[in-house]
Amino acid sequence: MQKKMSVAIVAAAILELAFSTASIAKGDEVLKFRIVTHATSVQAQDVGDVDGHALGLARQSGLAFFPDGSVGTTYFTATNDFTKGAGTYLTYYNLTLKDGSVLWFKANGTAQPDGTTTIFPETAVSVLRGTGRFEGAKGDGTLSGMRISPLAVGADLYVDVIVNLRK
Repeated sequence: MQKKMSVAIVAAAILELAFSTASIAKGDEVLKFRIVTHATSVQAQDVGDVDGHALGLARQSGLAFFPDGSVGTTYFTATNDFTKGAGTYLTYYNLTLKDGSVLWFKANGTAQPDGTTTIFPETAVSVLRGTGRFEGAKGDGTLSGMRISPLAVGADLYVDVIVNLRK
């Protein structure tokens, strides 16, 4: 009887360890997606200290495309401090999936003009919070992309995002 009870306790401990390890592994995930947005609001203020120095505020909305073919909606609000199209930006993103899950993250980086386009080199992303399947998520990642027309209402932009989620 003692031996059967010991075997049962060991088996239960192994199962508990297996389930707890599986749930930890399932909590971590890498999200890769492309965001394509369209500017819905753009405001700029000429700073006046040097030619072409402006502060800006923009709101863009669009879609997030995932490798498995699923699509989410997204929008962001960005501030920028550009001189002749080059400078820094801070962007707060909202990504909403079809199931209603939401992920909020931000990117703080630099922009470089290239003719009528703007290049956004790889920059760091920080996860702020999430709901639904992203509940309790923390993490970081990278983002890079391009605005394919000058910054104005109607400007189109794409960014490729990789987010390392940890729960």
